[in-house]
Amino acid sequence: MEEAIAVDEVRPADLPAPPKDAIRLIQACSRPDLDARDLGRIVANDPVLTAELLRVANSAYFGLVSQVRSVARAVTVLGSRALRNLVLCIAMRDALRRDSIPGFDLDLYWEDALRRAVSAKALAGIVGLDPDECFTAGLLQDFGLLVLLYIHPDQVPQWQRLAGLDPEQRLELEADLFHATHDEVGYLLASHWDLPADLAVAMGFHHAEIPDDISPDDALLCKVTTCADWMAAAYGSEDKRQVIQRCRSLLEAHFDIAADTADRLLQQVSLDVQEAASVLGIRVGEQLGFEELMREANLRLAQDNLSYQELTWRLEKALAERDRFAARLRRELELAREVQRSLLPGEAEQLPGVVGLNVSAREVSGDFYDFFPLPDGRIAFCLADVSGKGMNAALLMAKTASLFRCLGRGVHDPAKLLSMLNREIAETSIRGMFVTMVAGVSDPHTGEVVLANAGHLPALHMGCAAVVAEYGAQSPPLGISPEAGFSNEAFNLDGGCLYLYTDGLLEAPVEGGGRLEQAGLLRLLHEYAHLPPAERVRSVADAARAADGTVEDDLTLVVVEGNERHGMC
Repeated sequence: MEEAIAVDEVRPADLPAPPKDAIRLIQACSRPDLDARDLGRIVANDPVLTAELLRVANSAYFGLVSQVRSVARAVTVLGSRALRNLVLCIAMRDALRRDSIPGFDLDLYWEDALRRAVSAKALAGIVGLDPDECFTAGLLQDFGLLVLLYIHPDQVPQWQRLAGLDPEQRLELEADLFHATHDEVGYLLASHWDLPADLAVAMGFHHAEIPDDISPDDALLCKVTTCADWMAAAYGSEDKRQVIQRCRSLLEAHFDIAADTADRLLQQVSLDVQEAASVLGIRVGEQLGFEELMREANLRLAQDNLSYQELTWRLEKALAERDRFAARLRRELELAREVQRSLLPGEAEQLPGVVGLNVSAREVSGDFYDFFPLPDGRIAFCLADVSGKGMNAALLMAKTASLFRCLGRGVHDPAKLLSMLNREIAETSIRGMFVTMVAGVSDPHTGEVVLANAGHLPALHMGCAAVVAEYGAQSPPLGISPEAGFSNEAFNLDGGCLYLYTDGLLEAPVEGGGRLEQAGLLRLLHEYAHLPPAERVRSVADAARAADGTVEDDLTLVVVEGNERHGMC
């Protein structure tokens, strides 16, 4: 494929050239010092041009009263401006031979150009411009595209694609294909040929912003060619519905033309193309009638509506399916939450000296606590936090809680119990998941406690005024290494309390920013120390909630009291 040539790289030799006599006549028509006889002599120098002028001047399209038999008479009757436009149309038609662009159907291009020409002429009477001037501008305005294909014949296969686009889409594709657009090349061509300024402006600015320094009539002609471009596209573009709507909006915006008048103008286009083609000797096929045009547009609208309705139906179906899945998921999560709650001690299982509370951040939690009485009157208790969140953590929590209650009834040594739990969890846990746990046995009568900590936060032993001791982790979390060892610590509460908690409590946000952390937890424990254990854990948990009552992470708190604890200090 040839490399695209930028507009500023186009040389005059690259451009097609109309007959020299035609160009000389066009330029002469703009000279006030030349009269009809002078113009007639210039025309007479080219017999082919003479014959063509007489044929066109005598056509019904011009509607002259009497037949014109001489060039001088044609010049007199038509006038220099109409003569200029007529010669210019013929010259542009003949600027390229039919074999100049291999594989390109030149007649199809000129048929498209004629639609713009007759559209512009139809607008002329409404906006008060010269009809022949508007016709010529419409015929020439896209000539730059023909030049681009002439320079880049390898892009000829793209013509059908270009012809099926609306004017804005076509301009974008031209920039991609040629690195230039037809209006840029057209303006360059008009300057090279020294065409009249009004036509040059119309060729160069029917897509771009109109310059401020041009006359009102020239600016009006640019608007006419802009609208003519869209009117012609209504018959050639694939999306006729969208183009017709744009035609109506442009005609109303530029010329205050109502929609029904716009439709009548569009209807006139299909009627005038055949006659204009006959005058200029351009072969065109059977024209699409306005009624057929509207049928195609309405069919596209019906297809769009059908597509929209189908998309709407599919969206509604997807939303309904989503709602069904969401409802089923909510039910399953509610059941999972109920199962988890059943694993926690219920009100019927409350024991003197041990109280716990769990607050979930989601429907299911990765935290849990448990306690139950042993045959000798002591109480087994634990608090654990499963790594991660969501259903995986909840399932591991359920497994660990079940194992603790099942095995803990027969194994009363916390270290041995953690060792058994560790081996079970390590065999079946998902890679990367583990459980931190504090497990212990307390004697509510003597205050003796035996405690083992597997990777969890330190348990706090608090007296009336301060922290007595902290019992941190002596072993890794459960599920990391099946051969890990665990050890016990034995102590007496001596009337104090033992607090077990999860990191959701320490990481709770506080007013003014920051996190609660251990200092804040100790402050809350001191603040609510006078309350009974059940009220105390609720008060601490409430203080860790956000203003809307939610928590960012699961939080769990367990209080184990000593034997002399009848009220708080």
